[in-house]
Amino acid sequence: MKVSYNWLKDYLDLSNVSHDELFKEISFHINEIETYKKMINATNLMIGEVLECVDHPDSDHLHVCQVKLKDGISQIVCGAPNVGIGQKVIVALPGAELPGDFKIKAAKVRGVESNGMICSLQELGFEEKYVPEQFKDGIYILDNDAIIGNDPLEYLSLDDYIIDLELTSNRSDLLSVEGVAYDIGAVLNQQISPVLPIVKEDTEANPVSVEIKTPYCHKYYARYVKNVVIKDSPWWLKARLIASGIRPINNVVDVTNYVMLELGQPLHAFDADKLGNKIVVRNALENETIVTLDNIERKLSTEDVVITNGKDALCVAGVMGGASTEVTSTTKNIVLESAYFDPRSVRKTSSKLGLKSESSTRFERKVDINRIEVALDRAAQLLQGLADATILKGVNGIQTVKYEPQYVNITTTKINNVLGTNLSDEQISDIFTRLQYSYEVKNNEYIITIPSRRMDLEASYQDIIEDVVRIYGYNSVPTVIAPTSDRGRLTDKQKNIRNIRVMLANMGLNESVTYSLINKNNLNDFTLGSDPEVALLMPMSEDKAVMRQSLLNGVIEAVAYNKARRIDDVAIFEIGKKYSVGKETLLLSGALTGLFTKSLWQGQKQKVDFYVVKGILEKLFNHLNVNVEFVSTSEANKNFHPGRTALIKLNDKVVGVLANLHPKYAKENSLGDTYVFELDLDAILDSKVNTFKYEPICKYPSVTRDLAIVVKKEVEAGEIIKVIKQTARKYLIDLEVFDLYVGENVNADEKSLAIKLTFQDSTKTLETADVDKVISSILNRLDFNLKARLR
Repeated sequence: MKVSYNWLKDYLDLSNVSHDELFKEISFHINEIETYKKMINATNLMIGEVLECVDHPDSDHLHVCQVKLKDGISQIVCGAPNVGIGQKVIVALPGAELPGDFKIKAAKVRGVESNGMICSLQELGFEEKYVPEQFKDGIYILDNDAIIGNDPLEYLSLDDYIIDLELTSNRSDLLSVEGVAYDIGAVLNQQISPVLPIVKEDTEANPVSVEIKTPYCHKYYARYVKNVVIKDSPWWLKARLIASGIRPINNVVDVTNYVMLELGQPLHAFDADKLGNKIVVRNALENETIVTLDNIERKLSTEDVVITNGKDALCVAGVMGGASTEVTSTTKNIVLESAYFDPRSVRKTSSKLGLKSESSTRFERKVDINRIEVALDRAAQLLQGLADATILKGVNGIQTVKYEPQYVNITTTKINNVLGTNLSDEQISDIFTRLQYSYEVKNNEYIITIPSRRMDLEASYQDIIEDVVRIYGYNSVPTVIAPTSDRGRLTDKQKNIRNIRVMLANMGLNESVTYSLINKNNLNDFTLGSDPEVALLMPMSEDKAVMRQSLLNGVIEAVAYNKARRIDDVAIFEIGKKYSVGKETLLLSGALTGLFTKSLWQGQKQKVDFYVVKGILEKLFNHLNVNVEFVSTSEANKNFHPGRTALIKLNDKVVGVLANLHPKYAKENSLGDTYVFELDLDAILDSKVNTFKYEPICKYPSVTRDLAIVVKKEVEAGEIIKVIKQTARKYLIDLEVFDLYVGENVNADEKSLAIKLTFQDSTKTLETADVDKVISSILNRLDFNLKARLR
């Protein structure tokens, strides 16, 4: 919300408040300020009059002008095509500084002396859209009442400052100058008077009838204005619109925008001769169309609300007017509209149409239903003065929903307990008075009537306390230790998650954070099953329409982003949630591609493959003291390689997946040879009983034996390891697969797997006979279960 400093002075006495002080007061007590700057950052300007204008002797487009200034006549060379004798103009004198660090000095232009510059509005820093059409290619010509020697910025009401508030969604009351003035008044301890317009009505009655046929319009009022004269608005009004970021159009449209900015109530003006005398507010028909003021045809649905003449849609309620009833230079009579539309309905329509306007922004955040008539009268009052209008008698309209005042009961003790302050009753009463609350005190309890202008307040003590601490000052609240013996600490699960982050980072993976919203078409690209989707009611785009059910969507997108920028070695992980209807699950996902480690000095490189990623996960599971099983599968997901995918099982339950991306998918998305994993952290961490298992260091030596086991090729190493562990569990303390052989001396349908076994007994030194007995049992069990033999 951009606010004119001069506009605020209509409500407040700021004569003794510097700009620095006002900046601090607003920032500390009201809202964050994005920018606070001069409207026109130009110096040493003066109004002059062109007495003589002749062609430059050495140019076909330059003119030599004699310009009357406060202290005499000055010669200025000007290249504008519209400069002429008798014009009142804006002159930048020698020594002036214009926007863009442009300094004016006396100089010779093609041999002719020039003492200054006659300025266009663009040279003063105006955006092109704010410059009147007839002056876009030349200098700006002032009206004849401009006084020579005076400041042109003051004459045009451009000697102003713009305060740009970075509003949060809950401060809808600050979407009006009056609302901002109320808050600044509270901070400066000044009481402001709201706008109370007086309208001189004609004896002729308002002929407009209003009918509401939708639950989404709670109040709709209209005035009829005759004999308007369409012309430019005066500069005081245009300057305030420009300061607020709105382009002046004509006096009628400008008045509606001015009142919207002043009071926060959007208005709309219809050409009455195109509208007729009947207004019906209803839901749009399915696929009904309307051409809005931006000349774009919009297709509507039954959820949208339109203003009609009883038949045709003429306006999208709360969002934008229609071109068919637009006020133009030939308009003679208008109908002014002021209404209250349901915020959710306006938000939904605005989002669906992709049409955000100043009006929709205010309706979405609620408007003050008690300002509807005030805004209508204020616009009528301004039109009488600025458009020579005749206001017909009466305001016609209807209200379908009655709004009852809201009350909040609160005590000084409650406020102090929440804030940790020691405010007195007198201080609390003073703050409520400064906020212009209406309240009464009964039995040491304040009964506050929430002002209708404060649409941001709910009937809860929390909002009232927030207002109190804003005005009192956040920096005045004492910093104290909370009166509790409880000590904050992490839960075991939180500690484990933190340890996982540290461990993966230490192994060379970078943590990523990706969007929780994805395209619906990609929802099951990497899932192992299908859960009910969680879709947004009003998504910003199709790419952010549903909640993810796998973190791999974002992680793989991050890999593709890096590879597209020639970063081929990527190792990332993410800890986050997936979402299905009624459930959130914490996941750990990761993706690796390219080289995992390399040593230029030694010439060694380790390329990412299935076993590198499996090793990372095994290290992680070992650290968490969780025993899992990797089970190969060819049907996990269409985008996983059918021969390089393993399900990760814990207690026979699938808790994750490790896979190489399918070559087709990887090629289509320029991902190369990428490996991914995803784990259900909730299931894994919730299964843990003890994080660590402590054992004394064994004082007896260990014994190692190497076995070369020959089995059929289809037998997995995991099955062999499982049998060995089950058989030798008493003495076996470590097992390591270190070689795989196929070829000579091994049948074509067989393979040889070399395994190192480490044995130890905590009660004695193992003898050869003990180890041989265990080895014999292992071989017998392997032969019986897997038809395996010793090579």
